[in-house]
Amino acid sequence: MVDKHDEDKTTAVVPEPSQRARDQLFRLAAEQVKDYALILLNLKGEIISWNSGAERITRYLAHEILGRHFSVLHPKEEIRSGAPQRELAITGSMGSVELQGWRLRKDGSRFWAAITINELRDTADERTGYVLILHDNTERRASEEAMAKSRTMLERLFETAPDAIVVVDGGGVIRKVNQQAEVTFGYMREELVGQRIELLIPKRFHKRHRQHLRNYFGDPRARKMGIGLELYGRHQNGSEIPVDIMLNPIEAQDATWVFAVIRDITIQKQGEAKIMELNLALRNQLEQLAATNRELESFSYSVSHDLRAPLRHIIGFVDLLSSKAGTGLDEKSRHYLDVISGAAKKMGLLIDDLLAFSRMGRSEMMKGWVDLGLLVREIVADLQGDLQEREIEWDIAPLPVVLGDAAMLRQVLINLIGNAVKFTRSRVAARIAVGAVDRENEQEIYVRDNGVGFDEAYANKLFGLFQRLHANEEFEGTGVGLAIVQRIVLRHGGRVWAEGGVGAGACFWFSLPKKTG
Repeated sequence: MVDKHDEDKTTAVVPEPSQRARDQLFRLAAEQVKDYALILLNLKGEIISWNSGAERITRYLAHEILGRHFSVLHPKEEIRSGAPQRELAITGSMGSVELQGWRLRKDGSRFWAAITINELRDTADERTGYVLILHDNTERRASEEAMAKSRTMLERLFETAPDAIVVVDGGGVIRKVNQQAEVTFGYMREELVGQRIELLIPKRFHKRHRQHLRNYFGDPRARKMGIGLELYGRHQNGSEIPVDIMLNPIEAQDATWVFAVIRDITIQKQGEAKIMELNLALRNQLEQLAATNRELESFSYSVSHDLRAPLRHIIGFVDLLSSKAGTGLDEKSRHYLDVISGAAKKMGLLIDDLLAFSRMGRSEMMKGWVDLGLLVREIVADLQGDLQEREIEWDIAPLPVVLGDAAMLRQVLINLIGNAVKFTRSRVAARIAVGAVDRENEQEIYVRDNGVGFDEAYANKLFGLFQRLHANEEFEGTGVGLAIVQRIVLRHGGRVWAEGGVGAGACFWFSLPKKTG
């Protein structure tokens, strides 16, 4: 027999906790969760439990919200659309629902919530309410949106880049291309993705490229491909395209891929070829010009030198004829002899100047530091002996020390100052100024006078050989002095120019670089 007491022990059942006890346990557990709002709703959707996480997220205190419908957390547009009722209805039919959406804080501000609603049932499997779980995902959503925008922007930049872009994996397989890659190589992207990169490389480079690919993935880093080499791509039609390629490693799918930016440099190559062609033609022309100049200088030197002997004979015989004939010649015959003698002497001056001009192009420059102020003072002192009857006001400003050939620069200043003295001869009070202007890369030196001047319309002729703007009867000269000035200054890497007006004087300028080779 079974003892009555034992029977009672065997059949005793532990009672289920009451609904109140379960609610109390839920509240105790809910208070341990700080990052989530854990909210109990009754069947009507009214809030009957509110944890500290809910207070932190929504800023409602428990006594402010208990008993209110949970739709207080919904934006007005969702309430109008009946969203709160739908959420409970779906939960009732499915037992649970997960969704995301905007919810309201106490101050009316919005936060993006991850939401889970589960139904609550008692021991008799009767629905007694709902558990609403909220998590504030506002920052995460903002971050995801920023990342999405960034990806969209990068994708747009990728597609609209002016250069072809080809992404290749470690096995040399094309993973992605942009629109310009289609234009450059003539393939549709569907024809490229999944193919080996050698499809876009001339066949003769395949073996070498495979080795380069292995080397690159052995030490992946941003660098230009084939430094010092001429690179070519292969168009779909078989033609070759000169290219520049920039490589960048990227991490993708737990592997390293290479991001290749490919620029078609066909136009650049054509331009370089044209420039080389023009440079070669220019070099040939310069060599021909230099040879011609050497021939002309040699010819002018030889002719000038060879003309001296017969010219001396002419002058000598004219002098002998004049002395022998004496007074026996009539006035017209003596005039003829004077004209012959004068012309011969002028020709002698021309020959001397032509020789000097030729020597300026042929002689070697002896560069050193030259004090231009000292040169000018010496030149003016030398001229004083011939200017006793002239009234000249000299204005000599401080002049720089420059790097150049002292003898040649002396000749420049002698010619310019000599011209100023000559062309102020008709002035009662002549004024001659010598000075300099300091520029960033050069020194500009001038000689200014108040002489007869010149018409600026003809200024470009002043420095030409044998070019003169005044008759020989007015002012003597051969038209070689300024040509010599220009030749010397050009050999120093400088330039010459002139300013003036008829009757308004003249100012002659020349520049010398501060750094000369």
